[in-house]
Parts: sequence; structure tokens; C-alpha cells
Amino acid sequence: MIAPKHCMLMLLLLAHACARPDELPAKLDAVSEASPSPSASATTSPPPAAATQSIESSMTTITTVSAPPERPVEAEKPETPAATTTAASPLSVISTSTEVPEYLKNCFYAEKELCNNWHQQDATSSLAAGGTDPNASERSDFSSNAARHQEPGDTLAASIATSNAGDATENLTLHSAQVGSHDRDINSCQCREHPTRLGSWYCCNLSHINMISSCGNITKWTNLHVQNLTVPALDLSNSIFRSLQSLAITDGNITQLTSAFPRHTSVLRCLDFSNNKIMEIAPRAVKDVPHLEFFGIANNLLSRVPNRNQNKNMPLDISGNMRMLCEPLNEVIYTDSFIFVNPDRSFCLYNATHKWFNSTDLVSVKQLESIKKCGTKCPSIPNYGNCSCNIYNIMIIQNDQSKTVCNVDCSNLGLVELPQQLPDNTFTLNISNNRISSLGDHFHTNPTYYNIVKLVADNNHISSIYEFEGTKFIEHFQRLYMRNNSLSKIPEYFLNNALMDTDGRRIYLAENRLQCDCNSAKTLQNWLKERSTDIPDYMDIRCRNLPQSVIELQESKLCQSPPDWTDYIYYLIAAEVILLLALITKVSYDYWVFKTSGYLPWPASKMPKLPCDWLCES
Repeated sequence: MIAPKHCMLMLLLLAHACARPDELPAKLDAVSEASPSPSASATTSPPPAAATQSIESSMTTITTVSAPPERPVEAEKPETPAATTTAASPLSVISTSTEVPEYLKNCFYAEKELCNNWHQQDATSSLAAGGTDPNASERSDFSSNAARHQEPGDTLAASIATSNAGDATENLTLHSAQVGSHDRDINSCQCREHPTRLGSWYCCNLSHINMISSCGNITKWTNLHVQNLTVPALDLSNSIFRSLQSLAITDGNITQLTSAFPRHTSVLRCLDFSNNKIMEIAPRAVKDVPHLEFFGIANNLLSRVPNRNQNKNMPLDISGNMRMLCEPLNEVIYTDSFIFVNPDRSFCLYNATHKWFNSTDLVSVKQLESIKKCGTKCPSIPNYGNCSCNIYNIMIIQNDQSKTVCNVDCSNLGLVELPQQLPDNTFTLNISNNRISSLGDHFHTNPTYYNIVKLVADNNHISSIYEFEGTKFIEHFQRLYMRNNSLSKIPEYFLNNALMDTDGRRIYLAENRLQCDCNSAKTLQNWLKERSTDIPDYMDIRCRNLPQSVIELQESKLCQSPPDWTDYIYYLIAAEVILLLALITKVSYDYWVFKTSGYLPWPASKMPKLPCDWLCES
């Protein structure tokens, strides 16, 4: 007959196998190793079950999670919240930098550790109030009773009781992750005051705005940071926001911001709705917030920003909104309503239209701001008039970067020199139909000329383009129009380097009248033919001293030199040589006659006698 204690042991084994069948073999092995014989178990009794620990003690320390015997886990130490609140960037709630931007001086952001610790505290509080898992509680009580009623030799039962107590403790930890906004009363205050900053409160994992408005002393709050608020729409006219100077609602799930802050009653200085999923903000949401110093709406799904008519040049962070449209955003830029934070990382969608292709690309806010500068920094030249400036298009370049193309038109103004200043990112400059005679040193020393890739200077009096030598313009230009000017020579050597190994560059030089000579026929003509693709109008370059174009010059005619006396020097030398040979021949012949016959040459016999001759005869 089976003893009662053996029946109880079998029931315990059966119950535990049904509850956790996957851990039974490991625990049986552990029990067999711990108790090799009944006699040994009779002398050694196991420690009391872990389930008998009071729940109140778990309120102050993190519960130790029981693990299978083969993978022991040490008790974790509770993390201590940070001692001070650090103002952080809207993109990162906790800032590790000690330097806070000026526009965030009045912003309050609670540390994320405060919300992380809140989970565990809520879980233990829920257990203390009787909100544990019923199955875990029954298993814990059953194992505790089994441990209290065990007899000597029931080592297996004690081990299973201890294991069930560990299961209850593990369920406590798992339950802490589930205790959140779904298990909390939406009509009770779910916010806490910051441990070190008076008047500053934080709320975590909310599912209803009543979890904030239910707090009793809300009118005394100065700063509020809500992390992970999940509501379809948030009404900004709610009275809970009236006394706040800093309001940050981040890292949540909000689709829409409706209404607007109360007119002229809000004392808000910092407003941040970053890292939500906001798709729409009421147009007048922040229109009547006179003291606002920062507005953060980064990392949302917005396509436009709300209106703003007070406190111009207020910092605004729209980075991470990849649905933002450039057209309405450009209107905001022109009104000087905001100063954009992180303009290099803030983009909008632009419908780019080119001569070769059409596409939709991301354009940075920095480039949109340069569009504004293109209009506001357009040259105004005293006594001549104003140039016109406009955006020709937006060039999409590599690495997802974009550059605006500012077109400056200073044509037909009667200018005698180039403008002193141009807008930033001026890519095209038109100075045609003026009276400019020299390019000066603008392309060497003036930074606003460095980005020009297209220069239109037709119908002027420019006499030389040597000023382009060694400039950035000659390195990256695409079009150069110098038609109908006063060029006398074409500098082939540096133009040849500029046109070498490049595609698409064009130089237009038609109707310039050069000083043509033999070198023009020999060298320039051949060079123009070789560069016919780069200089499309080369056939219309004419000579000022000849009634023909450069390409029509004939080397045989142009390279003949005029008659000169040096051309007869060879004839003169030849005559002198012949006379000298004749003289030598005559003298030799007279000498031979004198020796053979004693006759003197006829010229010598006719010569009068000299005084010395008389002396010789005497």
C-alpha cells in the first residue's frame, strides 16, 4: 500500500509537470545530484522557500530572477537615477554634453532612466495591491505549503517547492514589463515630480490625457516632460498647459495636434513634440505664443509647418520629417518666421525639373535658405540700376546633396565694370549688352564669383580673357559667352588645358576680330579646327586687319615677307669674289710677262716717274 507522503509526492510531480514540463528534467537532475541517498537527505534540510519572502521588501530592491540550475544568475543591483536633469537636444532626450545650445536653456527633459525604473516600481506596487497572476500565486502558495509540511526524506518535494517559488518570482519580473498604461487607471494621476528639479514633472507611458489632468497640483507645475504618450489627437487648448514654461511630449504615438494654445495666456518658452508620428498640426497652433523661444517637431510625418507671426527668427527643428514639402516651407523662410536648427539635416521634397530629366529629390533647408539670399542680395548698382536675380533650378549632385542655382542678370544696364558683390551660390551671371572693357580681378579675389559656371558677356568691349588664367572659374566652368567683343588674341595655351579631358564645356567667340598674322594661319587656325566641338562658332571669328575669317587664312600668302636689301647680299658677295679672282689673274699674268720679256704692264709703263725713281736710276 502506498504511504500518504508518497501520494503527495506524486501529486506534486504531476502538478509541476503540467505547469512547466520543459524544466522538469533539469530540476530532477539537480535534485538527484543534490540528494544522492535518503540517509543524506535525512540529515540535511533545504532552506526555506523563496516565496515566503515578504512583498514589502521587494518594493525597495529589484527581485532576483530564479533561473534553471545549469544557468545561475546573480541578483541585479538597482540602478540609481541620475542626480541632475540635463537639458538635451530634441533628437536625444538625455544629453551627454555639458554644453547646451542657447535655444534649449529653458527646456526641460527628464532622464529616460526615470521611466525605466517606473516599470519595476509599478510592477511591485501592483503585486502589493494583489494584482499578481492568479496561477503564479496559486503555485507559490502550494509550494510554500508543501515546504512547510515536508518530512525528512522529502528532498524532491522541497526542491520542487523552491522551484515553484522561483517561478512565481520570475512571473513577477515578466509582469513588470506588462504593467503600463493599459493596467493603470486613466482617471488617476500618472506623473511624478523630478527628484532634483522643483516644479518639474515627468510622465511615462500614458494612454489618455486624463492621466495628466487628474493630478491635483498641476497649476503649480513649471516644466513637464511626457514620454510615450499614445493618443490619436492632442488638444493644445487644454488648460493643463497654461502654467508651463517648458512642455516636451516626445517618443510617443500622436497623429494630430488640434486647436491652439490659449491666446496671450501661455507662458511657454520651450515646446517640443519630437519623435512622434504627427501628420498634421493646426495652422494656428503656436501663432499666439508670444514668449516661445524654441519649437521642436523633429522626426515626425509632417508636410508643412504651422503659421507664426510673433517673435520672428525663433529656432525651429524640423529634421527627420521626410514628407516636408519645399514650396510651403520656402514661404516660411521668406517671412523670417523661424531660424532652422540643423538645416543640413532637414530636408524637403522638391520637384526637380531639368533639361535632361524630371525627378523628385530631397533638398536641404540650407539650400532653401540660399534661395532666399539669391533674392535679397541681388546687386544694386548706383547710377546704373538693379540686377534681377532668380532661381534657375536646383542641381542635384552626389551623396544626396543639392545646390541651388542662382541666376543673376545684369544685362542692358550700361555697366562699365563687373558688380562688386553677388548672391551666394551664383552659378549664372549675365552681363551682356554693357560697356565693360575689362574683367578685372573679381574672378581671382571675390569669393562670390567662385561658384560661377556660366558667364554671358556678349556685346561688350572686353579686350582680353587672360584674367581667367589661374581662376576657379576656368577650372569648372560649363559655358563662356564672349561673342562680339574686342578680343585681339585667343590664349590657346591655357584654354587648351581647360578644355582637355572634359565633356560638355563650350566657349562662344563669334564676331570677335583678332589681329591675324602668319602665326594665326599656322597655329590658331589648326587649333580652332581641333576644338571645333568646344568652340561651336569658330568659323565666325574674324580678322580685324584682313577681310576674312581666321579659318579662311592661307599660310602661303600670309607668311610671305616683303622685299629687302638683304635679299641681294648673296649677289654682292658673288660679284666681289669674281672681281677678286680677276684681279689675281691679271697680276699673275703681268708678272709672267715682265719676267720673260722685260715689258711692264701697260698701266705701269704709262705711270709718271716718282722722285724716288730718279734716285734709284742715279
